[in-house]
Amino acid sequence: MELQNNVLSPEEQELLHRAIFSQKQTVRAFVHSYGCQLNVSDGERIRGILESLGYTMTSSWDDADLILLNTCAVRESAEDRVYGILGNIKQYKRKNPDLIVVLCGCMASEEHTASYVKRHYPYVNIVFGTGSLNRFPALLLEHFQGTKFACDTGEYDGVYDGIAPSREHPFKAAVPIMFGCNNFCTYCIVPYVRGRERSRKPQQILEEVRQLVQSGYREIMLLGQNVNSYGKDLETPVSFAWLLRQVEAIPGDFVIRFLSSHPKDATKELLDTILDSKKIGHHLHLPVQCGSDAVLKRMNRHYTIAQYLEIVSICAGGPGFPDHRPDCRFSG
Repeated sequence: MELQNNVLSPEEQELLHRAIFSQKQTVRAFVHSYGCQLNVSDGERIRGILESLGYTMTSSWDDADLILLNTCAVRESAEDRVYGILGNIKQYKRKNPDLIVVLCGCMASEEHTASYVKRHYPYVNIVFGTGSLNRFPALLLEHFQGTKFACDTGEYDGVYDGIAPSREHPFKAAVPIMFGCNNFCTYCIVPYVRGRERSRKPQQILEEVRQLVQSGYREIMLLGQNVNSYGKDLETPVSFAWLLRQVEAIPGDFVIRFLSSHPKDATKELLDTILDSKKIGHHLHLPVQCGSDAVLKRMNRHYTIAQYLEIVSICAGGPGFPDHRPDCRFSG
């Protein structure tokens, strides 16, 4: 059996396969992702890993041999909800002591989470963060080899390399182009749980899109915490506008969308690329956050209201909004 990533050696892969199917011919996994679209996309990769290991997906906890919660940490209420669900899972663990309980995602990447879960929810078997998704099979092997609490919240390069997602939709697909964020807005936890900005290599992104289009997908969503800053950290830096043009050049009938954008990185090159494109949806989600420069400064947003309006003005046709482009829509 060949896994979809290279974290395990062939010998370790065989050991894991034997352990998974040591008691049953069919093993089932329940996977649920909370939060943003990037989390949902991570969930598709996790399902891909589990299916490559031989697991069958199930929509019910009742017949699951493995329950995985892919968590969100944007709001405290989201974390409280997950802890409530973990408490409820305890009854399933009592009924089935061999049930594997996994906690991952942004919440798992917080410094305090692993120790808190280990202390208060000792029946949780595996914890891993957003930067160690490709370590999941190795952690699963550790569990089968007797580790009571297999945990890895480190940050690794190539976290998506070789992992084929199990997609939720037959016609639209999300393609992450970068991870993390460097903005450190005052109110936001993302840089602390997703790490600093790391762009995927353009050839990896383009090949993934090309395969999706060839498979009949009609809508491609490029994802990142701040897609506008894509490519700045690459060995040979490129712009997000450049990447959009490369994606558009791929033959096929499909629509390109993207999330999320930050006003400070919305360049004229990007806006012109969107407006001149035949495949990119003429819609730009550009969060304004607040109408007060003083509040924006305290929020550490790195732009003013005047700068925000200038971006809107460029897309609408320039100062005073002459030659308004009716095909350009904003949401903020």
